[in-house]
Amino acid sequence: MSNTTLLFPVVMAAAEILGAALFARSANPLQRLILACFGLGFALSIVLLDMLPDATTHYASGWMLVAAGVISAAVLMYAAGERGSSLGRSGAILGLGLHNLCEGMVLAAAGSMASPLILAGAVAHKLPEGMVVFSLSNALGNAQRWALSVMLSLLIPLGTQLVMPESLRKPVLAFASGMLFVVLLKSLLILAQGENSPTRQLSRRSISAAVASGAMLAGLTCLVI
Repeated sequence: MSNTTLLFPVVMAAAEILGAALFARSANPLQRLILACFGLGFALSIVLLDMLPDATTHYASGWMLVAAGVISAAVLMYAAGERGSSLGRSGAILGLGLHNLCEGMVLAAAGSMASPLILAGAVAHKLPEGMVVFSLSNALGNAQRWALSVMLSLLIPLGTQLVMPESLRKPVLAFASGMLFVVLLKSLLILAQGENSPTRQLSRRSISAAVASGAMLAGLTCLVI
């Protein structure tokens, strides 16, 4: 792989780690909540605008697997009861990791396409995802959260070294997209309806604005990269 081609996955991995750092340095609970809602809005939009089209285009059975993923996630969280939230967050993190791996594969297949605009889009694309990973892993210790964030970001350059046949990649991505959508939506509802003081101090309008801003940024970056 050329140095130019390698630039993209490295920049995207670094941007994801930077997003985690921005979230980690936000000591204010209200600021963290806004960043988490922004990141979740971004991630939901990525599922709808990036992962789902990729998983279902030219693959007729893709939507059936998406539906299976949605049902599986809902059943899993319901069956887990009180543990459903933590299991769902773990599932979302795994889904984001798979997304990173697939992005690396796509970058390797696309070859060199570096430009200042696309690099800026790559950074804007990965910053919120780093925030989401750090937010969803709040049950872990600080060192473990950092290790997880770094490990997931490294899946992007790792993906450039892997080759997965379309016959396997699309089914896995379709099922993961369905699960990820449910888990991210559930996480967002938990944040928006939480009983903790930061949520009570924020209006629904502020939370909606943060989610919408994340979703719009995701749409713009999907157009650029």
